[in-house]
Amino acid sequence: MTTSPAERAWASLADDIERILRSLRDTAAAFAASFAARPDAYALGDIAALRPRIRETLDAFEDLAIGTGIVAAPGLLRDAPYWLEWWWRPDGGTPEPLRVNLDPDGPDFFDYFNDEWFDVPIRSGEQHVTGPYVDYACTNEYAFTLSVPVFHGTRPLGVAALDVPCDHLERRIMPALCAEPSPRALVNRDGRVIAAGTAAAAPGDRLTTWRDRADTVNSAALTGLCALTGWTVTPLQRGT
Repeated sequence: MTTSPAERAWASLADDIERILRSLRDTAAAFAASFAARPDAYALGDIAALRPRIRETLDAFEDLAIGTGIVAAPGLLRDAPYWLEWWWRPDGGTPEPLRVNLDPDGPDFFDYFNDEWFDVPIRSGEQHVTGPYVDYACTNEYAFTLSVPVFHGTRPLGVAALDVPCDHLERRIMPALCAEPSPRALVNRDGRVIAAGTAAAAPGDRLTTWRDRADTVNSAALTGLCALTGWTVTPLQRGT
């Protein structure tokens, strides 16, 4: 049985999202095991030992991901109250560590522990997809963050996470959206547009000038993708 180009596009993305989450779960397990070996003296050197695992993930998903790593819960490391072991590819080049201000007295302190991609999975204990949002800490472009929480017993250690620029994902699914007989958009839980089959709805837009109504697209792959991410496809019609 043959499949349509649209179905293949949804299936390919759903498969990649599942593989990313599986890889992040593996990283989370390695992080938890690393902490369990030194629960009273966990330090920057211990978390740095996980860099090969982080780089492996970044290389494995280079067509989608711009950055990935481990983000420590505040106070976890004995020699750094806040820490991101995060690696990214500026302009698609050689991976390098992300540099942000982690001094709480600094005017541009990166209080990542208040961001949705960190806070929600820690509170819920579940993997989470955040975005699209403007990634001010890294690319200054719309992005998604997939994150998996890490615990030692009931103690939160942090998250394993990965960033996907919105335009990388948009290119993958535009053929599927454009194949629909009428304009539709893929949106997140909050009604923000991820991609749309019309220029009238741009990524990051919230559906306020359109009537937002859940729609059924005949695609088993899309159903799987939405189950993983909480996204949905909605028709775009002028609101009244």
